[in-house]
Amino acid sequence: METDEIREEIAFAAAEAALAVRFGIPADALLPLLFSLRYGGDWSYASEEIRSISAVTRTTVYDEASRTGYSLEEIHLFVNPVILDREGTVHRLEKCGNAPARLLVTRPYRVRIGARRGIRMTVHPLERTIRTEDLGAAEKVFSGSAAYGIDHEMEHLAGREVHGKGLRVFRWGG
Repeated sequence: METDEIREEIAFAAAEAALAVRFGIPADALLPLLFSLRYGGDWSYASEEIRSISAVTRTTVYDEASRTGYSLEEIHLFVNPVILDREGTVHRLEKCGNAPARLLVTRPYRVRIGARRGIRMTVHPLERTIRTEDLGAAEKVFSGSAAYGIDHEMEHLAGREVHGKGLRVFRWGG
């Protein structure tokens, strides 16, 4: 790694660490948010003192005339989250962590989540900006992919493993 790259990494890590101070929450509660930023996807974290999850939504803005666009990411962090409502049923294939293969699971289509504290991070790849906003005590409704991810991460916080049917229940056709 070059000297400039090392400096950039240190500055980026310092900015990440400053978030805990800025929002007045334990640094470990931010892990799901930072993992979503660095590695993508939804994450959860639990200790004896605190629980938190992150949920990612993406919006692609595309200009047909120039044939260019970008995908804006919003990463929500919820501290001590609770599911207030689940709606609908979606059957989907899902893989978790070190599981050897995907499973057929059932998830809600829409969830309403509440939390003692919420933070929204907006990542704009074209502007190369990362903005964070304190949502305070938060309640938000998610649908589709973000709802599935929240339900999945809440299972982890509850200490449950993801359960479903293996791929062998599918029939080959055509």
